[in-house]
Amino acid sequence: MNANPRRPKALLLDGDPTTLRLLGTTLCSRGFEVRAARDGDAGLELLLDELLDLDVLVVARDLPGLGGEALLRLVRGAGGERDLAVVVLVERAGTEAAEQLVALGADAVVDRADGRGAAVDAIVAVAPRRAERELRRLEAARPAVRGALLVTRPAPHLTPCPA
Repeated sequence: MNANPRRPKALLLDGDPTTLRLLGTTLCSRGFEVRAARDGDAGLELLLDELLDLDVLVVARDLPGLGGEALLRLVRGAGGERDLAVVVLVERAGTEAAEQLVALGADAVVDRADGRGAAVDAIVAVAPRRAERELRRLEAARPAVRGALLVTRPAPHLTPCPA
């Protein structure tokens, strides 16, 4: 068993510095590594830099610059990224708006009115998805890797006979 398990990593994108600080602090206390940005352009840059290591993207729908919905479309549509969990924070969104965000690929939609606890619970619930899929891929690849190692194993060393 790995004595030093990998900590889940979250990218928080929200224009409200208080939200970033409170969510970031709470997630850190729950064992997450956290990166954050206050606008969509800086968020996109961080997303591109950190994509392979991220477990969850938390984005405000009303994010300044490149908005949360546009980032969601970019991640799911243009990028084709399906393993990255995405949580969208919204202001008083109705059921129709939440359903639209889920249809676009959001794993969870959290109304800010429900409080920080609801957001943290949603983030913690969806974050393990990437790690679980990676583990399943590794387990599925194990027999092929084992077979490849047998094929590439060098032949026994033979000492040439003296002439």
